[in-house]
Amino acid sequence: MWKFLIFALALSLFSLEAAFAAQSTASLDALIHQQAAVESEESVLSADAAVLSRDVAAEEKELAKSPAAMPAVYEASLALIPSPEKRAVVRAESEQYFAAGRRDKAASVIGRALGSENGFSLFYLGNFCLTALPTAGIVDAQAEFLSGFMRGYSKTGVLMLTTSSVGSFQAYPMKRGAPWRAVPAGASSAARDERIYQGKGVAFIPFAYGAKFKLDITAKDGAGVRMWKILPNGVNAKSWPGGRWEREITVRGDIKY
Repeated sequence: MWKFLIFALALSLFSLEAAFAAQSTASLDALIHQQAAVESEESVLSADAAVLSRDVAAEEKELAKSPAAMPAVYEASLALIPSPEKRAVVRAESEQYFAAGRRDKAASVIGRALGSENGFSLFYLGNFCLTALPTAGIVDAQAEFLSGFMRGYSKTGVLMLTTSSVGSFQAYPMKRGAPWRAVPAGASSAARDERIYQGKGVAFIPFAYGAKFKLDITAKDGAGVRMWKILPNGVNAKSWPGGRWEREITVRGDIKY
């Protein structure tokens, strides 16, 4: 009897061990499959990350090669350079300065090219102010670009005057006499006394560096009057409040202030 009980107990223990071993084997297999699935998912994620990193690097490299887009006034000015070869050289240099944040130098390069191409002509400069410069937008943007442009368009200066609040203005030589006249629209040249280039809401008077002249302004009710004297070596900006007033201004084209 005792032998039978011992045998039955041993058999039960053997069955339990077998069941435990089977369960352990199944659990181990499940764990192995689970680990394999995790590793597979991590492998996929790692591959996706590698592809994404490669794409980002390629995009950054492409952006680094692409020049910074310049405003319309730069493009309009570059288009005035007749030689495609020279235009390409000037564009590359201008874009390099622009990308480096040197907008004044970017404009100066174009000014130097157009100046040398046209003998630093006052007539050409006046027409440039009426045709290409307005693509800069508002008068502040025009003045900013022209300030850089004139660094390259040397030997000359430009007086820039807003006219929306001006009733009348006249420019004279230092000894006065007859006032200067406006250059007719579409003219192929300018007479000696035709010195004023009248645009929309702004007038330009190009002058040789060192020139002196007088300006009489009669203001009317409005937003005020602004004036920039732009030289190769700097800019002097002035403004007067709106209202009715008259002023005589002496413009000295050889000093910044």
